[in-house]
Amino acid sequence: MPSIPSAEEIFREALKLNPDFDVNSLHYKTFEVMVRYRTEYYKRRVDEILSELNLPIEIHRKVKKRLLEPIVVRDKKYSNFMEEVSRRVSQAFQPISGHLAELCAERELDRAGLVKDIHFTMRKERTDLIVYHPEIYSYKSRHRIEVKNVSLRERAVRGLAFDGDSLFGFFNQLREFTESNIRVLERRCARTGGYCYIPPNTLSQISQTTFRFRSNTRFGQDMATFVKTGAIP
Repeated sequence: MPSIPSAEEIFREALKLNPDFDVNSLHYKTFEVMVRYRTEYYKRRVDEILSELNLPIEIHRKVKKRLLEPIVVRDKKYSNFMEEVSRRVSQAFQPISGHLAELCAERELDRAGLVKDIHFTMRKERTDLIVYHPEIYSYKSRHRIEVKNVSLRERAVRGLAFDGDSLFGFFNQLREFTESNIRVLERRCARTGGYCYIPPNTLSQISQTTFRFRSNTRFGQDMATFVKTGAIP
């Protein structure tokens, strides 16, 4: 296995731990596995570098411990000194993290009985997922889904405006769901007939009245209904 495993490898490893994980538990476990690989990578690299210096074992241990402690630089927190100086590694894990969210969404469609490249496609036409009614080769309508990881950010809201009809994600930062963001998402989803699928825990904490927000655990069920009827109830 390469030093930094692919998103598919991390996804399979997490799923193997419990094939019956719900979508949010699975996503959380993929994150844990990814962080574990990242931590192991840094430990291995520090050992390799320090071993070249032929340091006494105790000095080696102390330096290693120091290098792997979390640090804050200009209000930005890094898991350790190595991550701060090695942005290449940090950046390598960013696309993996995003792809893991897409794999979790794809698995929900699989569980709902939908088949890739028949009922849905991945990463086509500037969007993450496209679901077709009744199937891709004879479709009468289609539904585009923007898949995001744990942070809503402006680009998620903007992406829904241009490249998606629904938004699916693992957003765990309640403060991002401001009254303004909720109003924008409600309006855009209402216009496209879509929904904003978020973790049930986050959904339960939103105090505003919403009509286009749903638990991401029903995403697969809704998309299966769309494939059959061309609409999401």
